[in-house]
Amino acid sequence: MTLPTKNPPEHTSKEQNQGIPSASIEEYLEAVFRLLETNQERYAKTGELAELLKVAPASVTQMIQKLAARKYLVYRKGRGVRLTQKGREVALDVLRRHRVAELLLVDLLGVSWEEAHEVACRWEHILTKEMCDRILERLGEPATCPHGNPIPNGEGRIVQVETEALADLREGDEAVIDCISNENPDLLRIMASMGMLPGEQVKVLQIAPRGDTLLIEVGTAQFALSRSLATQIKVRREPK
Repeated sequence: MTLPTKNPPEHTSKEQNQGIPSASIEEYLEAVFRLLETNQERYAKTGELAELLKVAPASVTQMIQKLAARKYLVYRKGRGVRLTQKGREVALDVLRRHRVAELLLVDLLGVSWEEAHEVACRWEHILTKEMCDRILERLGEPATCPHGNPIPNGEGRIVQVETEALADLREGDEAVIDCISNENPDLLRIMASMGMLPGEQVKVLQIAPRGDTLLIEVGTAQFALSRSLATQIKVRREPK
């Protein structure tokens, strides 16, 4: 799943000597950050990590215990995990590389959304800081990845824009799509096919009586969207 790196992060050799490949550390810490991106004070549950990483829950428990012992995570049995400052720094670094890789693939190479995400999961382990800086400079210093999610800067800071879920809008409400928060390839494929891209205007035409389905309008097209999908689409209202 991962590729070797010619210029590994500082933690690589030390952690590999302790039996944990650097790429595995990065993947777990990035996954925790993604789960907690809008609320770093809560704990990510091991089941959530297992689902996101597509590994067995028992394997997740073993790994997070090792990472907690190395001060990357705070682990509370029965509650889950959250990042320490050390873990957050690594997570933001790999997240930056991932989102810059997506920009390179989509904006320069014309790769589809979903394929770019899958390839970026590998490239994030080999891109260097210098490569990221050059890609961003070439593209005009964009602030977000193709899916609209913010790119951490070179100092490991990330600027969050105030948004709300599409699912929280009421009938007749209009907003602009800001980002697709869950970069699941299947979801990205669906969103791209519907034209639901960052910057597009969306309007809620109707909400089913039980509230589980929204009829939305994007451009001149109309779609029925499940509430579970609508919660993963972040929008912002334009000032009136």
